[in-house]
Parts: sequence; C-alpha cells; structure tokens
Amino acid sequence: AAGGVAAVLDDGFHSGEPSPEQRKALDAQLAGARPETVRQLLLLGPDGSVRAAASREGVVPPTRFAAQKSAGGLDSYRDSNGSWVVLVTLPVGATRHRVAAEAFFQELYAPALASFSRLFVVDLCLVLLVSFLAYRITSAAVRPIESLSEAARHIAQGQFDHVIPEPTSQDEVGLLARTFNDMMRRLRGYQSEIEAANRSLMERNNELKQAKETFEQLSITDGLTKLHNHRFFQDHLTREINRVSRSDEPLSILLVDIDDFKSLNDRFGHAAGDELLMGLARIMNDTVRESDLLARYGGEEFVVLAANTDLPGAYQLAEKIRTNIAENSFIVDESMRPMRVTVSIGVAAYRGNRRTFFQAADRALYQAKAEGKNCVVTEPDNPV
Repeated sequence: AAGGVAAVLDDGFHSGEPSPEQRKALDAQLAGARPETVRQLLLLGPDGSVRAAASREGVVPPTRFAAQKSAGGLDSYRDSNGSWVVLVTLPVGATRHRVAAEAFFQELYAPALASFSRLFVVDLCLVLLVSFLAYRITSAAVRPIESLSEAARHIAQGQFDHVIPEPTSQDEVGLLARTFNDMMRRLRGYQSEIEAANRSLMERNNELKQAKETFEQLSITDGLTKLHNHRFFQDHLTREINRVSRSDEPLSILLVDIDDFKSLNDRFGHAAGDELLMGLARIMNDTVRESDLLARYGGEEFVVLAANTDLPGAYQLAEKIRTNIAENSFIVDESMRPMRVTVSIGVAAYRGNRRTFFQAADRALYQAKAEGKNCVVTEPDNPV
C-alpha cells in the first residue's frame, strides 16, 4: 500500500492538500490495498492529518490525537465504543507521508487466538492424558504396596487371616505379595498349632489341678470311713487352739472308742469290722453339728472337736452320739443277723495346754471303759 501511494504522490503534493483527483486516486489505491482484517487504511500527512482513507464501514477518520499518537510504529488504544484498536504506521517512500492501518484487536489476532486456543486445548488434553496415565501407573505401583502395608498392620495386631490380592505381574511387587501370602499361610498354620498346644496344655493343667485337689483331699481323708484323718485333725486342732487363745471361747474334745471291737473283729473278720466302722462313721456324721469336726483318730477310735462348746455342752453331744449308736443295729456278715454295738466316750475342755487337753479326754475315756463301757465320762477333775 505504501508503494502504490508513493507512485501517486508528486513533489508538489508533499506539503499541501491533495487535489480531488489525487484524493480519489489515493482512496482507490488505499481501498485496493486494505486487507479484510483492517478496519480502515489512512494516509496521514506530515502534520498527522488524514489526506485519504479507505474503510469497510465508510470513512471513519480517527481523531487527531489518535493520529498524532500513532506517529510511527505500533500502538493500541480504545475507540469511542470502548473497543481495543491496534494502529500500525509506515512511511511512504521518501515522502513525509505515512500510511496507518487501523484494526480491531480481536479481528487482527483472531487466527492467532484460534491457534492458541486449539493449542491450549491440545496441550490440556495431553496434560490430562499424561496425568491419567501417571495416575494409572502410580496406582498400579502403589496399590500393592498399600496392600502390603495393610497386611503388615493386621499382623502387628495378631490377625493372621488377612490375604493380599495377588497381582498377575511377575515383577518384584508381585513376587513380594505372593511371598507375603505364603508367610501368612505359614503363620496361620503355626497359630493353629500353638492354639492346639495351648488347649492341650490347659487340659493337662486342669487334669493336674484336679489330681492335686484329689490328692490333697485323699491326704486328709480316711480311706475307709471317708472322714477326716488323724493328720487333718492335728492341723485343725492347732488352728482352733490359736483361735480360742485370742477369742477366749470354749473348746471341747470327745474321744469315742468302740466297745469290744477286737473281739467283734476276731469273731466276724476284718471285712465285717470295716463295715461296722463305716456304719458308725455315718451315724456320728449325722449326729454332730456343722461346726464340729469329726475325724477317725486311728483303729476303732474317733474324735470330735466341738468349737465354741463348754464341758456341759460337750457332754450332751457325747450322750447323743452314744445313744444313737446304741439304738441302731448293724448287719456286718452274710448271715444278715442284726448286731448291737456300743461306744465309750471321754470328754474334756481346753484349759490352755494342748497336751493336757488331749490327755484329759484320754483319761476320761479309760474311766468310761473301767465303769462298764457304753457311757460318757468327763475329765476327772471336772465331773458333770
């Protein structure tokens, strides 16, 4: 456009106004040279005035300020409608005139903006695709590791029934997951074995505990009469003496001996004697009180330790035992003939000395034997 305009200008026109013919030629030259994207093409004189113009919207000359502002090069500004306008000025040959091209910013850069938009969309799609692929790759790598971490947490809590989904890959992570599952299966097997061993051990412990309790019970029980034995009586006597020494409560003892037991044993046999001992034990056990201790002292002798019982009370208990035995009949042999049995009982009260306590009851028992048997005698120094 600048070259065509320079051909129209002459030396006399360089500083003056163009003639109507020249303006018409210049307008035609500018109209033919105006690109579609340019809103208008202007010929500016040396003073910045518009000498000729070509516009797609009719002649729309810019303000002098805009023309002066665009004295050369590239500039942009807002027009009266507020739209951004780009103004480019170029010199016309050796003249002092300039050609100014005015275009809307959006139209001028529309191809670039469209290309940029397309490029942005393509780049965005590429970024999203790469992000998705990275996510898939990262998930594929991290998920097995998270499964291993979760399984390790279950093991730390003692839970061995957790199974990791085994990946189909043959890489190191897949090998680690399969190895981990093998370890879990072995741990479950070991746990089952340990639980079975613990159950067996608990059963053995229960059996040993029961056996111990049975043995302890047998060690203090008379095997024939099922009463407490001599050993238990001595231990219980010690505890009772310690107790009454602190509380000052009364304590009495009864020594019970079967009358003529040796002759009965020789006449009917030892088996009959054992039957008789068991029958007498049952009667005496039904007669004594819950607070009393009944024990087999040895042979045909029994002992009753009466807690919180004075000498008169012990005498009444002894008489009750003697009467119940005398009134009962016993069948001890195959003849099925009923047999009567009597007992002699010596009674004594505790007076501060363990040895004299038992000796007093023993003397009273011998006294009962000497007085004809089948009777109760209290300690000689304190007759009832």
